[in-house]
Amino acid sequence: MKYRKHEAKEYGREALKGVWTALPYNFTEDDRLDEAAIASNLEHCISGLQVAGHYCSGNVAEFWALTNEERMRAHEINVETTQGRVPLIAGCHHQNPYEVVKLCQHAEAIGIDFAIILTPYQAAHCDDAVYEFYRFISERVNIGMILFNIPAHYYPISVPLAKRLVRLPNICGFKQGGPQPAATIRLRETIGSDLVVSVADENPWLHNVSVFGDQWLLNFCPHLYQVPGYLPVHDYTQAALAGDYNKGVAIARELNGVRAVHAKWITGYGGGNSRLPSHEQKIWMEMIGMKGGGVRAPCTRMTPEAEQELRADLEATGLPAKARAAAQPGGERRAA
Repeated sequence: MKYRKHEAKEYGREALKGVWTALPYNFTEDDRLDEAAIASNLEHCISGLQVAGHYCSGNVAEFWALTNEERMRAHEINVETTQGRVPLIAGCHHQNPYEVVKLCQHAEAIGIDFAIILTPYQAAHCDDAVYEFYRFISERVNIGMILFNIPAHYYPISVPLAKRLVRLPNICGFKQGGPQPAATIRLRETIGSDLVVSVADENPWLHNVSVFGDQWLLNFCPHLYQVPGYLPVHDYTQAALAGDYNKGVAIARELNGVRAVHAKWITGYGGGNSRLPSHEQKIWMEMIGMKGGGVRAPCTRMTPEAEQELRADLEATGLPAKARAAAQPGGERRAA
């Protein structure tokens, strides 16, 4: 490991920076991990999209539909592909803390930089139970641990609970899921000097960099919004970090059409039926030159009619055309 357990917070401040993505996993026709496709998509993000890091085995990767052995193999593919070029986070989510420990220890052994861990959704009904869950894991692993807070689906990590958890020696990051700006501001004020905080939403990223001094975006939008030669999220981030907010705003506005399609199909699809848009993401990825494919139960495929509508909506943004241009010899220059 690149750091000692007591150095996790310092290493987190150094490594958890810039625009990171989280990729879906791909499956073969006989429902095995498609190792070549997983590696190809990650290479696309590193060399083509200039992402600063990658989170593997997240919700978009359908981690809950994988065996632990498959997740470990996927983590190994990530390490083999990156070869140290960008830092990695392994999703070590599990309801059983002993299984979390196994996943964390494997990630540590193969050279992954951090582990991210969701709060348990069944056994945790109070702050003390959640604290005990993370304390148990922290005592048994050395790898830096990132807290993942999704209040809409899991027990919420409140500010008082975050203040307790931050005292664990290898807690080094916090991913805030869900639109809760007031709670996020309080978290920054309370634990921001100890942990790196990321809001899992691209929409407020430019504002968060410019106003709050955020340094880290962990979200699946970077690989959906960009193609080689056309990197608006990367470019407006760099402009904001350089102090040129007006330039950042001008670049960010180019994404409004793509954001609207994303809101319709990825964020807002299905309204109250809470459909998981895993297939939608993979269709989108195929349209911009990445590997897509099928999904695992309990996720379902789109209907042919819905897929046709998504394809038409995304085509109208011009992003697939940029991807096709980028795929031609010397095309990255033309895609912009």
